[in-house]
Amino acid sequence: MLEKIFRHFGRYQEILSVLIRNGFGFILLENMGLGNQGVTEVGMTRLGQRIRRVLSELGPTFVKIGQFASTRPDIIPRPIIKELEKLQDRVPQVPYEVIRRTVEQELGAPLQALFRDFNPSPIAAASIGQVHYALLKSGEPVAVKVQRPGIARVIQTDLEIIEEIIPLVERRFPNVKNYYLQGILGEFSRWLEHEQDYLREGKNAETIAKGFVKDPQVIFPSIFWSHTTRRVLTMSYVEGIKLNDREKILALYDGKKIAELLSHSLLLQIVRDGVFHGDPHPGNIMVLSEGKIGFVDFGIVGNLTSGMKRKLFNLIIALNRRNIKAMTKALLQLGLTPKNVEFQSLSQDLAEMYRKHLDVPIGQVALHKFVDDCMNLALRHELDLPPEFVLLGKSLLTLEGIIHDLDPTMSLAELVKPFRKRLVIEHFAIGYWLNKILTFKRVLKA
Repeated sequence: MLEKIFRHFGRYQEILSVLIRNGFGFILLENMGLGNQGVTEVGMTRLGQRIRRVLSELGPTFVKIGQFASTRPDIIPRPIIKELEKLQDRVPQVPYEVIRRTVEQELGAPLQALFRDFNPSPIAAASIGQVHYALLKSGEPVAVKVQRPGIARVIQTDLEIIEEIIPLVERRFPNVKNYYLQGILGEFSRWLEHEQDYLREGKNAETIAKGFVKDPQVIFPSIFWSHTTRRVLTMSYVEGIKLNDREKILALYDGKKIAELLSHSLLLQIVRDGVFHGDPHPGNIMVLSEGKIGFVDFGIVGNLTSGMKRKLFNLIIALNRRNIKAMTKALLQLGLTPKNVEFQSLSQDLAEMYRKHLDVPIGQVALHKFVDDCMNLALRHELDLPPEFVLLGKSLLTLEGIIHDLDPTMSLAELVKPFRKRLVIEHFAIGYWLNKILTFKRVLKA
């Protein structure tokens, strides 16, 4: 450990300097609510603003930590989540000569042999990659995403430092152990590793796009594999208005129709395909000509297996039947259950949640408050929900916010209703139960 500390000494100094400059020390953890539940919402908001400033100053890895943390409302208080969601990749542009050299090294040919034209000025610059507009030799317009040189080494250094700090924090604040920081760091490291692999991102885009081949209203970029490696991703250029330009969209299109198309396409990804865009924020979705929508940036993708969807179905059925006992069992099936869970206490909390959120007309369900309460309930009873379900909840919350901005009269809870039938059909699929019977027979013979 000492060897790593000496090797990363300069970075340690930089991190400490930023924390001190922003008035932070180890007291930060106590104020975040880890063992201190008396902090007011206003205090939490101010703390969130300071945390956001610190993460921005510390660079790409820490910006990504903040963005990742914003997907974990089961751990981070809502006022801090709102501030973390504002984190943007504010990074200097990589010089064109460096980008050119990276592309040529990765693709094994001079730039002029690969592209008819390559715009030296980026159309987007983020912490991990920079995007340039270009024309293939065929004349087809493309977006070329190029990874920042040395970014993998920077991220690895920061992750090693964080891994070294966690045991010190846990010794200083024993209650922090309840938050499984090592496990969360492992989850974050995998998330970040996936974002650095452009081959994986290209495959993610193609996998999701397969479900919409016959739907001309939902557009995904095509991947040009001859011009793609782990560090360079070339895809068709998707031109449109990003959803964060709300005024321009509403001036040209019907907000309700855009909201319906968007929610329908994302819910199809979740319920039908089990593979969904895990970061559908307004910057990653565009409105194209004729009111079509286009998805971009597939670094974060959620996967729901058939087994996961069946567990989700069991919870929905229990909710529909108002069966608190079945709801409790279904919720326990979703997460890793601690040995000391109090079934009766959990059932009582679920009953209270049901009265608060679900014993009302579905159009009046406030999804963000419902998900918040679900996460708080999981935290209170130490249920370790799988990352896929946490990401699903975050995606739905993001979708609800977008829908509300486009048309405040719409309710995501209403839009979800037709998809219940699809879950029912899949749950009772003949193939699934035939497989169950065959498996049971094999067990008996054994």
